[in-house]
Amino acid sequence: MTRIILTRHGQTLWNIEGRVQGSLDSPLTEKGILQARSLASRLKNEGITHIYSSDSPRAMGTAEEIRSELGLDKLRIDIALREFSFGEWEGRIWQELRVANPDVFKVWDVEPHLVTAPGGENMEMVLERAWNFLQSIIKNHSGETVCLVTHGLTLKLLVTKALGYEVHEWAKSPWQHNTALNIFEVDGQRWIPTLVGDCHHLEELEDK
Repeated sequence: MTRIILTRHGQTLWNIEGRVQGSLDSPLTEKGILQARSLASRLKNEGITHIYSSDSPRAMGTAEEIRSELGLDKLRIDIALREFSFGEWEGRIWQELRVANPDVFKVWDVEPHLVTAPGGENMEMVLERAWNFLQSIIKNHSGETVCLVTHGLTLKLLVTKALGYEVHEWAKSPWQHNTALNIFEVDGQRWIPTLVGDCHHLEELEDK
């Protein structure tokens, strides 16, 4: 049985500002670093043997906190785990984009899988690259526990697929908050969820 642990990076500056990140980056906030450390502590006894991250600094910074806590020798980086590329929208404020592109966002709010960001990707493209990479992880690390650190939309699409839903059914899987934790046991073609979108490790931070 292979165990796959999927999570998202900690809070970033652009998360707070409501800016589109995508393939661009912004630094982890102080809270984001604490979130990553809390997640790392929670994962300490999960038996993780390998950790992978997208090449975005916000994901690598989160993954490094986990790697350090677990005492693993190496953090592995792969571009397949990158966030949905929003092309020309990246770096802009979400609300301003909504005002400027009402017809596009009317579709995005109901059927986002039909929208291709100008100069960027669509959900099918993101899911294909990330899911194919995940299959290679399962093949290369059969019987092990592997942690992958990615991004909000990419993670939600992976979890949607792992739960047995199609990309157009993405609303059936929970939103993936910063450092949300998902654990699956993979047996052949069967993905057995043991934890989905869980953030209990953040409760102490929210109380402060």
